[in-house]
Amino acid sequence: MTPTEKAAYAERANSLGLSLGQFFREAGAAYAQRNAEAETRSLAEAEALEAALRQLERSTSRTEQTLDAALAEVRAALDAQP
Repeated sequence: MTPTEKAAYAERANSLGLSLGQFFREAGAAYAQRNAEAETRSLAEAEALEAALRQLERSTSRTEQTLDAALAEVRAALDAQP
């Protein structure tokens, strides 16, 4: 950290009524909390995406079965024509 950066941080800490050390401790704690919340959100989003993909697989499977049955009926109808 440059002397100019340190002075800016010290001024900011002082304006908040904190020592420079306390300022950095609180900043570190806030950063860790935000990262933990972001990780929790990412995990929840991944789980939701996996659930949606499983549902899509089931839906696709049912659609394929329905189309196969319809195609079999069409073939049978065409084969039954004189």
